[in-house]
Amino acid sequence: MSSQPPPTSSAAEWHAVLPAEEIPAGAIRAVEVGGLPLVVVRLGDRYFAMDRWCPHQEGDLAAGRVLGKALKCPLHGYMFSLENGRGLNCRGYTARLHAARVADGILEIRLA
Repeated sequence: MSSQPPPTSSAAEWHAVLPAEEIPAGAIRAVEVGGLPLVVVRLGDRYFAMDRWCPHQEGDLAAGRVLGKALKCPLHGYMFSLENGRGLNCRGYTARLHAARVADGILEIRLA
């Protein structure tokens, strides 16, 4: 009788989050994936996922604002690119991004 290891969870797997239509264009939505708090932003038909807490002083990015292709932290106004996470007006700070896609109408996120 052979023993196989139990299945393991991998950061490379896609996690179903919610129906994509529940996020209006330009909106920020707080979600949790695998115990990790994230924010999701929809720009047109593209979705972006980022860690929820600002890397500067942990401001809640879910309470921030979308400005163009950036997310602005409500605490100090630091802005992070939704495309690469780089701080736009705060050198040295980068927000961690996660891959997001829509499959069969469901928003899925793959943790970085």
